[in-house]
Amino acid sequence: MQEEQLWNYIDGNCSETEKLAIEAKLATDAAYSNLYQQLLELNQMIAAETEIDEPSMSFMRNVMEKVQHEIAPVQLKTRVDSRIIYAIGGFFSITLLGILVYAFATAKFTVGKLIQFDLDADIDKLINPTVMMVFVFVNAGLLLVYLDFYLRKGLKKAQKKGE
Repeated sequence: MQEEQLWNYIDGNCSETEKLAIEAKLATDAAYSNLYQQLLELNQMIAAETEIDEPSMSFMRNVMEKVQHEIAPVQLKTRVDSRIIYAIGGFFSITLLGILVYAFATAKFTVGKLIQFDLDADIDKLINPTVMMVFVFVNAGLLLVYLDFYLRKGLKKAQKKGE
């Protein structure tokens, strides 16, 4: 407690009333005054040892020369393959087209009182497991043909670059 008060007094972090009380105690109490002198010496030693070392005058020049000799990093070039964009666009186009065909197949159209279109078809006859399997296999085949086309195109480009 006494050391904390003395450190606050040395650092100048105490109020005026505390400062007056500590000065009065320093004048009357020899042990307290001795502790104050020890803490004051310790504070001076710490201040003397913690002087900031300044770099030499040529330090900045030396660092800048080393930085100049370093190889500059190569800028990364990222490209999005257009085939990926086309594949995603194709998937969503086919999906939207399928939804549109389904909507027209199950809709009832009326134009006035004279002309009526009834396109309500029996969905169970249109969509069954066999039709779904044929649809999936046709799409898988088209995907393989599409993939083969672009892989061959990329291979031809790579061969032309290597010539």
